[in-house]
Amino acid sequence: MALLEDRWIAIHKETCQLTVLSKFSELSSFSKLSMECSWKNRDWEKLRLLCSSPAATSALELGDIDVKMNEIFLAIHDEKLHDIENLHAQTAQLCLYKWQLLPNVSSGCNAHLMLLRYFNRLVDIRESGQVMVEASQHTNGKSYPDLKNLLNAWRNRLPNDFEQLSVWDDVFQWRSYMFSAISKKFQWAEQSTLASLHDRPWSTIKMACTARRQDVIGVSLLSLSKLTDCAMDVNDAFSKLNEQILSYRYGSEDERKGGLNLINTTNLSYFDSIQKSELFRLKAEFLESLGGKTKATQAYCHAVQLCPTYTRAWISWGNLCWSLADLVETQGRRHMASSSAEDKEKKAANAKKVCQYLAQSMGCYLEAIRCDASEDSRINLPRCLIMLAKDGSCPGLLCTTFEKYATKLPSWIWLTWIPQLLSSLCRIEATSAKLLLQKVLSSYPQSAYFSLRSFYLERRDSERAKQSTVTKTTVNTSVLCAEDLMSNLRKCQPTLWSMLESILEELIIRFRPSYEEELLATISALLQRADSQIDHQRRANNSDEDAVRASFMKTLSRVSEKFFRVPNGHATPLKDQKAKKTLEFTMQYKDSFERDFFIQDDVKKKQLSLDDIFSKLNNWKDMLEKRVSSTPPIIPMTSMSQYLSAFSNNNPDLWTGSCDPPGSNSVESKKDSLENDKDSSPSSSAKAATKAAIVASAAVAAASALEGGGGSQGFGWTSVEIPGQYAPNSCSDAKPNPELHSKLIKFDTKVEVFQRNEHLVRRIGMVGSDGKVRQFLLQFAIPYWTKADERTTQLHLLLGKCLRKEPISCRRHLWIRSNAVIPIAQRLRMIAEDKSYTTLQDIFNLDCQLNGRDPLNSISAFNESLKTAVVPEESEMSLLNMTNKIDAFNKVCESVSSRLLSNYVQNRYATAELYFHFQRAFTLQTAMNCLLQYAFMVNERTPSKFIMNIRNAHVLSPDFRFSYTNQGFMDDIKPVPFRLTRNIQDFIGPFLLDGVFTTTIASASTAICKNEREIEQALQLICRDDIVSWYLSKSSQREGTQRSIQELEYQLADRVKKNVALIQSRFQHCSVKSLKDDETMKHDSCDYRVKELVSMATSTRNLVSMPSNYAAWL
Repeated sequence: MALLEDRWIAIHKETCQLTVLSKFSELSSFSKLSMECSWKNRDWEKLRLLCSSPAATSALELGDIDVKMNEIFLAIHDEKLHDIENLHAQTAQLCLYKWQLLPNVSSGCNAHLMLLRYFNRLVDIRESGQVMVEASQHTNGKSYPDLKNLLNAWRNRLPNDFEQLSVWDDVFQWRSYMFSAISKKFQWAEQSTLASLHDRPWSTIKMACTARRQDVIGVSLLSLSKLTDCAMDVNDAFSKLNEQILSYRYGSEDERKGGLNLINTTNLSYFDSIQKSELFRLKAEFLESLGGKTKATQAYCHAVQLCPTYTRAWISWGNLCWSLADLVETQGRRHMASSSAEDKEKKAANAKKVCQYLAQSMGCYLEAIRCDASEDSRINLPRCLIMLAKDGSCPGLLCTTFEKYATKLPSWIWLTWIPQLLSSLCRIEATSAKLLLQKVLSSYPQSAYFSLRSFYLERRDSERAKQSTVTKTTVNTSVLCAEDLMSNLRKCQPTLWSMLESILEELIIRFRPSYEEELLATISALLQRADSQIDHQRRANNSDEDAVRASFMKTLSRVSEKFFRVPNGHATPLKDQKAKKTLEFTMQYKDSFERDFFIQDDVKKKQLSLDDIFSKLNNWKDMLEKRVSSTPPIIPMTSMSQYLSAFSNNNPDLWTGSCDPPGSNSVESKKDSLENDKDSSPSSSAKAATKAAIVASAAVAAASALEGGGGSQGFGWTSVEIPGQYAPNSCSDAKPNPELHSKLIKFDTKVEVFQRNEHLVRRIGMVGSDGKVRQFLLQFAIPYWTKADERTTQLHLLLGKCLRKEPISCRRHLWIRSNAVIPIAQRLRMIAEDKSYTTLQDIFNLDCQLNGRDPLNSISAFNESLKTAVVPEESEMSLLNMTNKIDAFNKVCESVSSRLLSNYVQNRYATAELYFHFQRAFTLQTAMNCLLQYAFMVNERTPSKFIMNIRNAHVLSPDFRFSYTNQGFMDDIKPVPFRLTRNIQDFIGPFLLDGVFTTTIASASTAICKNEREIEQALQLICRDDIVSWYLSKSSQREGTQRSIQELEYQLADRVKKNVALIQSRFQHCSVKSLKDDETMKHDSCDYRVKELVSMATSTRNLVSMPSNYAAWL
């Protein structure tokens, strides 16, 4: 009952219902609540009685800070100025005493929040006492105090936008009292002078704005209603009117009509151009929501005419044109089935009309970015890229519009979408994409160089492979564009290009895995495929074993041809070190491989069964693992690469513009922007300091150019940066500052070699100019995997923005951080990962090593138990097989502890406090990872792909690839929605599982769903590129002639839309649901669907249905 009572009080505090709370406190004799309501209602006599009551005295003895705060309120009201300082010091000491009793501050811990809020209010209260002293002194002398600095400080000292409204109410209620007290003391002053002594209008409007953004419209209107008897200037009057109008924007039809009438009856003569433009923009939104799209278009036109640089008007107008194009396209689908001449004309007219609307929409979006490249305007860049596909097979109106406006935008806004710009080189918009990439390479060459180089090599090899079947003019378009970009970069910045090429060449040649490692990786992939084939056979009633065996033998023949290719008989290739290694490897393994699998004997090849093939593959895997394991775990860099070990660089200059390439005019542009910028600070000191800094920067640039310091701006642009510092690999997509990026000074002296996903990987360290060592994994992977990881970083950046915008996710400190992925070559990539990361498989291997067990024994025991237990009869086979699987699973669980992860973390965190902080942070990160696994249908979450940081509990998402069916649709039929196996579940514990894990998934899904419209086109762009890349990786080897990418996109367009709709539906499925929407009333919680997913992920029947390499017992 006490819990329900506390929640009821908290809800009414959130809605600022002081009258209800006052009545409740009187009826329930709740003294603490009565004191709070008393000072907020200005009932000081009642507060004085409550503070002297026995209940308040006993609470004060127990260290209640609120009672002490109420005493300060009374002292300020009674103007007992000598008591204010003493009471303030006592309250501060009490807060500090409570602070030292709390655990250390850590990320995601809310234990210190309340005390931090008390400290914030104590600063306000102390300043309030000083204001009362100054007010008394100036009142006696009939003069006015200077409160400008104080009011400016109070504007900046506010709670976070996502904090509860009760926190905002506590701050603004006290400030409102102070403004009233000041007005009362200076009531003899003129209204204009009195208005400068307080900030009541701004504070009230700010409270209303915060309430509206948190969807508490009632509190917003209640706050605005208090400004009836207060003098306001024009800006405050407009802000109040704007908040009133916005409160009606998403209401009922009558409320929207009321908002429209409020705009129409407003006198606009007092407002400036931006304010008038905003009112016309709101008018257009109301007209659009009421069905008047034509009038809305006229209102938007009037808005941008009043202020051509108003960004929000351009964005809203672009949204209207987009909706009109979608409406016309929907109407045009009615004529798709008919083939009559009249319907064909209608379809052509509709297509032309759609392109016109989309061109207008694109122009509005790009113009908005030109006016202000804020995050709200940049979110529409993916939509502009998606529109280009509507032009058809040749450039049309949309491509012309894109080239006209996009090339005028700042180059840094395209950094997040460089992979999409590179893929656009293969489409009709290649000319525009090339110009944009050229601008990016001119301003930020190292942001796009790695991706461009990898793209060029991949496309060049692909075009050479199909040169015999495709005409030359079609073949070389993307290759020529990429080659021109590389050539221009080499000519403009030869020093930087030479250093980058030398480093990449060493990484590609010196860190290439041995032939044994590549063959081991191939055999491991075949065995994983074998596990899935065995699992498929067990599920199917009539499996075709001969077809599966023939497929494996064909694959083994291709493996033999690839790895054991005998070099030409000439003597010269033997001089090459690579040719020598190839010949030695072939002579050592070729005969054994062909003899085991009968590569040359077709008769004996047909006699091999699947079990024989899998057994021999396992023998080869064991043999190769023994050879590969002889590689030392630590290798000196000098033995790997003499060039990289000797590489050295100096710290570059860090002044503004020092890292700008030659020919840029950053200093001059800053001068122009400064001259055009209006001074909004209370004094001109900030402007003077900024102007002095720019003048000094220009002087240094001129001196550097005169001394030959490397270009027109400085020497920093020739320094090699440590990769991964540009969007989307960084945490922000704001304008980068290359002069603040960490530059590569040297490479670490040691190279670490270890096993990951049954592959040997190398970890190198790069020492930066900031003194930090950033570590990267060098991995060999097919191009599709690298591109998928690049899209994953874009996805994480996109969803991270959604989490930062919504209060429901910010209050829980939810975040997603992208992991840097840098393509080096077609099959080589670098991934940012330091030594503190470990996998669940590593923890299991460590436990097996300590106990003298083989890590593969668990999988072998599970498979052997199934082989001996399968019943051949068809009757009740599925039920018996499931029972046998559960028995085999339980038998393996008896030998594998469920506390491996818990013990591993416990050994590294000695105290229970540190253990709990890590446990809670791990729960938050795992919940976010599980949500993405479920929403994007990511499979293959084996123990080696569950990677966590033992230092900060960050959980990575390596090899985050969408799961597709053979038809190209996302595979939504899986036994488990995400990985939540025994060790993970045991480490999280039942309390955090119910209290943190499920609520995190529900809160994050709700935050993403609220931004569904903003990210829909970005999701469509990412899904489009992913399915095209997946299709080409699957079909390029089978098709004799490869279709163009754009033609393929047209055929896969419907699949992309359905996949995006499925992703959004899964986020909706996990979001918070109101119990009113549940007509059956079967559920008692708003996150019951997430709990159902947790139940599915932990169900034994579902876990045993996963392949054996999933290792569900871990």
